[in-house]
Amino acid sequence: MKAKRSSKLFLIISLMFVMVITACSNNNGGNNAPAAPATNAPSNNTPANNNGTNAAAPEELTLPITEETTQLDMWLLGDPMFRGASYNEKPSFATMQERTNIEINWVMGSGANGPEAFNLLMASGQIPDMVLYTAMITEGPKYGQQGAFAPLTDYINQYAPNFKRILDENPDVRRLITSADGEIYHFPNLNLDEYLMVQMFPQIRQDWLEKLSLEEPKTTEDWYNVLKAFKEQDPNGNGQSDEIPFVSVNLQTMFKIFGPAFGTDWEFYLDNGQVKFGPIEPEYKEAIGYLNKLYSEQLIDPNYLVDTEFKFLTEKVTNDRAGAWIGWAGSYMRSFTDLMADHPSFEIVGTEPPAGPNGDQRFAFHAWPVTNLGIAISAQSDNIVEAVKWLDFQYSEEGIMLNNFGVEGVSYEVVDGYPTFNDAVFNNPDGLSATESLLAYTIGGGQWATVQDPRYAEQYDIEAAIEAKNKVSPFVDYDVSLPPFTFSTEQNDIITPILADIRTYRDEFANAMVMGNRPVDDFDSFVEQIKGMGIDRVLEVYQEAYDNYMSVE
Repeated sequence: MKAKRSSKLFLIISLMFVMVITACSNNNGGNNAPAAPATNAPSNNTPANNNGTNAAAPEELTLPITEETTQLDMWLLGDPMFRGASYNEKPSFATMQERTNIEINWVMGSGANGPEAFNLLMASGQIPDMVLYTAMITEGPKYGQQGAFAPLTDYINQYAPNFKRILDENPDVRRLITSADGEIYHFPNLNLDEYLMVQMFPQIRQDWLEKLSLEEPKTTEDWYNVLKAFKEQDPNGNGQSDEIPFVSVNLQTMFKIFGPAFGTDWEFYLDNGQVKFGPIEPEYKEAIGYLNKLYSEQLIDPNYLVDTEFKFLTEKVTNDRAGAWIGWAGSYMRSFTDLMADHPSFEIVGTEPPAGPNGDQRFAFHAWPVTNLGIAISAQSDNIVEAVKWLDFQYSEEGIMLNNFGVEGVSYEVVDGYPTFNDAVFNNPDGLSATESLLAYTIGGGQWATVQDPRYAEQYDIEAAIEAKNKVSPFVDYDVSLPPFTFSTEQNDIITPILADIRTYRDEFANAMVMGNRPVDDFDSFVEQIKGMGIDRVLEVYQEAYDNYMSVE
């Protein structure tokens, strides 16, 4: 196993949770609970004052939450990699039930079409006590302002000491989950360690570079030269010109890597606090022109608009045809390395984002302290207080460990103070992959309303991925990247129909320019069309929402 890194999050957790959660009887749950705040009453507080930082600190969470076993319903999309019949089979959730006296009834939605399943649930009006969804950062405020999800700020102040402590110590987290109306509508999945901010990055065949005596590309010009060599010099050595120098599953992914090298982005970004829309800025034309050059010389996969699934990239990598791509540390770099174990020369390295002709260099494919995933509570639930307390447990020291690693002695051991996955996970006796086996024991820190522990990711990342993240991290610029803030219902009503049309047009025209079906010189008419569709009004709303986000303290 690789050397262990000093974990900043471990120190944060140790400082945050100086009072260890102890199991004892309480009178805060069940029928003896204090009166809950009204769930349908609008907040009279402004966003800057509705943050609870001056509110009296809630009492420490005591366990069990209720004297008698209480059942709460939880809707979520099923995970195809989980092999069991019920999530209650996972030792982590079984332990939670023992500790909290809360039993979860899992209501599984169809994972085949997540947005459709979620929309059907919300349209039905029959919302379970809790809803886990991958896009809750936007859908929570949207449906919360419509009255479907409970406003949680007052509940958090009164019943969620662990989560409130995190909000008080991390103002950016509070800003990111505070809706335009000043309320909080969901418990989020959190990244509180810089190691977790980089998850995808450019990856390239190191063995191909070495075979052709090439250096790792640093600039857009380097990338062009390397990809051209991959195309023309037969690095896989089969005597055929079958190499695909750069493979991508869509234009957006490519643009998020190469666009910042020209000082732009795929969509919205910040320029000294001003919100801009990349496709109408002149730098966008330069980036499109560069990608068109790569495509016209067959340096980009000609099937990128068709082969949009991970399986196609996997096939091209394992058939020794793909030279470079953009991917995750675990599911791409680790998986490809494992799959090519019988190919002794196969080696992947991650690269820093390319520098452009004017020296621009920025990594736009990064995470935020708050991910898109989270859990909301139904405004119709009869057990809002119990649900809040149970969710608060997920942010306790014990809850974080259960969600990231499972149960000590079952799926991990503590070795020199470091939670280390054992053979049940990394050498599963039933032949399951590391991901499949871990999901038999816990839900995983990145798929739940909890704090992700970097020690979880470290053990899944091979050494090359750790090195790649270290290369990329210095080029993350949060002053340029637009935060995933939320909009009011009125703002959404303005921008949603306009952006739907603009994005459809942008996708069609940008792909046409890259593929040579429209000349890049048509860019001016492309911009005029987007302006005629109302992008200036959208930018006004985005600026208002961003300024409102920045006002939250």
